[in-house]
Amino acid sequence: MLQIEGVICIIKYWAVDINGKKIKGTCEKHEFAQLEKSLRERRYYIYRDICIKKYSEIFLKKPNMMDISILCSQLSIMLSAGITVSRALYDLEKQCSKNSLKKAIGIIREEVTKGKDLYESMSMFKNIFPEFMIEMIKVGEEAGGLEKVFEKLSEYYEKNYKIISSIKISLVYPITVLITSIFVILFLMINIVPQFNNIIVSSGGRVPALTKLVMYSCEFLKNNFIQILAAMIFMWTIFYRFCKKHKVMRMMENIKFKIPCLNKIYSDLMIFKMCSSMSMLVKSGVNTIRALKITGRVVENEIMQEKIEESIKYVEEGESICEALEKAKINDRLFLSLISVGENTGNMDNMFLKLEQLFGNKVDRCLKKMSKVVEPAIIILLSLFVGIFIISALMPIFTIMDSTL
Repeated sequence: MLQIEGVICIIKYWAVDINGKKIKGTCEKHEFAQLEKSLRERRYYIYRDICIKKYSEIFLKKPNMMDISILCSQLSIMLSAGITVSRALYDLEKQCSKNSLKKAIGIIREEVTKGKDLYESMSMFKNIFPEFMIEMIKVGEEAGGLEKVFEKLSEYYEKNYKIISSIKISLVYPITVLITSIFVILFLMINIVPQFNNIIVSSGGRVPALTKLVMYSCEFLKNNFIQILAAMIFMWTIFYRFCKKHKVMRMMENIKFKIPCLNKIYSDLMIFKMCSSMSMLVKSGVNTIRALKITGRVVENEIMQEKIEESIKYVEEGESICEALEKAKINDRLFLSLISVGENTGNMDNMFLKLEQLFGNKVDRCLKKMSKVVEPAIIILLSLFVGIFIISALMPIFTIMDSTL
């Protein structure tokens, strides 16, 4: 039957009995085999079936990293207690409150019960579970230590969640101030400045050039607000779709590495993700080349992926990891020097762990510093705009006062 990787299909079917009586209906893909058996018992035979739709990304969106961390932690505890994988999945399905995760776990449990590997079953849901998690489960099944792998995955996704949360928290205040600033400026332009304009015109005062410019801008905004808003939404939609194109995405990723102030944070964040992945894989007994291949697939940056793929070629040719990464133009000196130390001492798993901690702390510190710079910058910008409005409003008033003296 139809099997589409990474999605849940709705199967529409048509069946007929020996007397020529036809029936039709729908079911989910994982229910199809049971339905077919049930129809045969009633002497109906399916003569046609198609996948008519798939659940949209809204219903099959990825859980956040903390959800994954909790899931892995629960699986680790259950498997360590001697519970079978299928029973552990059954219990998790009953407990799970998120619809997408619950449905996925239920189907995975059915596949595991039929005799499939957990890795193979979870690979059907790459749009829900991270690829790195699926690859690590494969490693755990091969090595026979699945509970340890889930324990490490829980720690890994908890760390990643904390880093991402730190980034979001650092951006909350600046974004809040920026949005507030926009609303304050819009309020001034639409409601306050036109009132000053009426006062000045009715008093017969001369309107200065700056005040005219501000008033014309306010009048234009007030009369065309809906059109301007619609145009902005349209332009944002076009820009968003344009950015989804492969060439544009690559260009945007390249820009991230070149923007002053942001480039260092972004570079450190990519190295942190790489070290987190490598630390887990090497500690689990995965050889260097395979660990790099898995890491290359899960790092969410095409430029970094290409650099890792290039380094794999050099390692396969006999170069050390440090030399391979340097030739692939991963040029952070601290990162390379500690990798070299790890290779020389034969302690790569601990070295990757230390690098993960080091670059995680660096990213956190840089974000805090950036937040301290951005916050006053936005306040100064807001003050500048408000100041222009106040000056443009006061100038004609002073002119009127001078003319009456």
